[in-house]
Amino acid sequence: MLVLPALGRAGLVALTAAALIAPTPQAASAATPTAWYLDCAAPSAGDGTQNSPWNSLAAANAHVFQPGDQLLLKRGVTCSGTLKPQGSGTDAAPVTLAGYGSAAARPVVAGAASGTEKAAVHLWNVEHWEIRGLEITFQDTGATKRERSGLLVEVADLPDGVGSHYLVDDVYVHDVRGDATKWSNGIQFRVSGTTTPTNFDDVVVQNSRIDDVDREGLTNRTTWMCRPQYGTGDDCGTRNNWRANTRIVFRGNTISNTGGDGIVLRAADHGLVEHNTAYDIAMRPMGANAGIWTINSDDALIQYNEVHHVRRLPDNGDGQAFDSDYANNRAVFQYNHSHDNEGGFMLFCGSCGSGSSTTGTVVRYNLSHHDKGRWLTASGENSADFYQNTVYLPAGSTADLVQDGYGTTKARFTNNVFVNLGSGGFDGLDGKGTYNAADFTWAANTFYGNHPAGEPADPEKKTSDPLFTNAGGTAAADYRLGAGSPARAAGAPIPTAGPTDYFGNAVPRTCRPDRGFQQAAGFDDGSCTPVNLVRDSGFENTALNPWTSYGGVTLDTAVKHGGNRAVKVGPAQAAAEQVIQVEPGTTYTISGWGKVSASGTELSLGAKQYDSSGASVRTVFTGTAFARQSATFTTGPGVTTARIYCYARTGTGYGWCDDVTVLAG
Repeated sequence: MLVLPALGRAGLVALTAAALIAPTPQAASAATPTAWYLDCAAPSAGDGTQNSPWNSLAAANAHVFQPGDQLLLKRGVTCSGTLKPQGSGTDAAPVTLAGYGSAAARPVVAGAASGTEKAAVHLWNVEHWEIRGLEITFQDTGATKRERSGLLVEVADLPDGVGSHYLVDDVYVHDVRGDATKWSNGIQFRVSGTTTPTNFDDVVVQNSRIDDVDREGLTNRTTWMCRPQYGTGDDCGTRNNWRANTRIVFRGNTISNTGGDGIVLRAADHGLVEHNTAYDIAMRPMGANAGIWTINSDDALIQYNEVHHVRRLPDNGDGQAFDSDYANNRAVFQYNHSHDNEGGFMLFCGSCGSGSSTTGTVVRYNLSHHDKGRWLTASGENSADFYQNTVYLPAGSTADLVQDGYGTTKARFTNNVFVNLGSGGFDGLDGKGTYNAADFTWAANTFYGNHPAGEPADPEKKTSDPLFTNAGGTAAADYRLGAGSPARAAGAPIPTAGPTDYFGNAVPRTCRPDRGFQQAAGFDDGSCTPVNLVRDSGFENTALNPWTSYGGVTLDTAVKHGGNRAVKVGPAQAAAEQVIQVEPGTTYTISGWGKVSASGTELSLGAKQYDSSGASVRTVFTGTAFARQSATFTTGPGVTTARIYCYARTGTGYGWCDDVTVLAG
C-alpha cells in the first residue's frame, strides 16, 4: 500500500552546528548487510557505526543503503529535518528503518519549519523498505500552510513500472500541519510521474497511530487514475491510463483528530482496509470528508473497522463513517461498527464526479447506532445491495434512513433491521429533490418505531420490536437479538451472503437467516427446504416493487392463480423483471404459473444475464388457462445476480404470471 507522511509542529529540538556537517557519501558495495546508526544528539559526526554514529539526517541521506541493511535511529532522540534515504532492498533482503538503544521513548524525526521539503520522512523511488517503531512529526504552527506530510512513500516513472514491498509497522505520526489539499497527509503512498505507467505492489501499513494531522490521515493516490468510470475527475478528460495499485493493506491502525478524511483507498485492485479505528475526523474546515472510503477502485474490501464522531462542518457536505465514491466496482463494506457520526453511516457518491459511475457496492453485516443526519446518503450507484445490517436511531433523532434526490442510485435492501425512534424518514438529499422510491427494492426488512410517510411497502415487512439485548447501548453486543425476537429466522435467502455474521457466527445457506447483523437462532441447513429466491413471488405487494416494469405492466386483482394478485403484461412487448441473488456455478430452476388472453399471444417466463455471455433461458406460455411450467439455468463463474422476467413477447393480447419461484438444484 502507499503511505504518505504526516506533518508536525514547531519548536522541536534543533540540530547542533556539528550535526549539520554531512559526511562524504559511502560507496555502495555488495558486502554483508550492515547496521548503520544515527544519533542526532551525538556531539560529533561519526562513521555510522554503533560506537561512532552519524549525528545528522544529512549523513544518513548521503549514504546508499544496500539489501538487508538497517538504518537505526537512537531512541529518545529527535532528528530535525527530512529523512530521505537512498538505496533499495530486495524481496529476500529489505532495508529496515527502526530504533536502537534502551530508552523507552521512540526515535523522532521532526520535519523542519524552514525549507521546501514536503515530508518529514520521504522514501523517494526506493523499494523494499520496512519501517518500524518510529515517531514522526512535522510541527510548524506559525508558518503559512503548505503541502506537508509525516511519512511520504513516493515512486515515479520506475523502469519496471512497479514499486514493490513496503511495510510500515507500529509508527506514530502526529502534529502535521499541512494545507487543505489532499497532498497533505499523516501517511501517504503516492505514485507520481507521467512517462512510465507505475503502481505500488505489496504495501502494508499496520498497528500504527496517526493523530492531529492536516489534511488526511492514511491514504494512497496516483497520477495513473483515469478511466471512463472516473469521468472528468482530476482533469482526466478523455485520457484512459488507469493502473491499479495491488496488494494494498491498511490494517489495525488508529486515526484521530484529522482536519479531513481518515483513511482513503484510491485506484486499487482488491485493496484491504480492516480492523482500523477512526474517530474525531474532519475536525477542521477542509472541505467534504468521511471516515473511511474508497474511490476509483475494483473489489475493495472494507471490514471490521470502527468509525465514530466524524464531523460535518458547514463546508463539509459529507461527514459519514463510510463512502463508496465514484468509479468503484464491487466494493464490499462488511462487519463495521459506525456510531455518532454527524453525516451518518454510508455515502454513495458514484455520480459525484462529472461523467462518473459506480457499480456493485455491497453493504452487509454492519452496525450503525446513534448516527446523525441520515443513515444512507444516496448520490449515485448503479446496482447496490444492503443486507443483514442493524440500524438504531434513538428518540429525538431527526436522521433520515435514506436521503436521495438525485435519482442515480439503484439499490436492494434485504434482511435489515431498522429501529427508528426518531422523526426522520425517507427524503430528498438535504431537502433537495425527491426521494425516488422506485429506485429501491425492499425484502424481509424490519421497521420498528416511527413509521414515516414513504416507508417502503416491503412484502415481508415486520414492524414488531426486534428485542435488542440493550437497545441504546454503546457496545456492538447491545444490539444482539434477544430471546423471542421476531427477527429470528425471518430473513429472505441471500445466496451471496458472507460466511459469518458480525460476531463470527456461521450463517444459514438453506434455512431462513435472522435479520440484522447477528445470526442468533440455531439452524440445521440439512433439514431445511430451499427457500424461493424471488421476492414478492406472488405479486401480493400493493406496488410492483421489487419488480420493475418495461412497457405495459400492472397488478391484476381479477385474474390470478393464487392469492390476491398476479402481474399482467402486454400488449407486446412488455415485461416485469427482478434482479435476484444467486451463487456462482449453481443450477437453478425457475417455475411459475402463466397464461395468455388469446391465441397468437406468446408469454415467456425466464432468466437472463446469469453468466458472462448474457445467456437467457425461458419457458413459453400460449394457452388461455393457467399452467405451471419451468426452465433450468446454470450461473457462470463469479456471477452473483441474475435477472428473471415475465415477458409478453409477441401478439396483441395480454399475459399473466403468478407464484414464480427460483430454487437451487
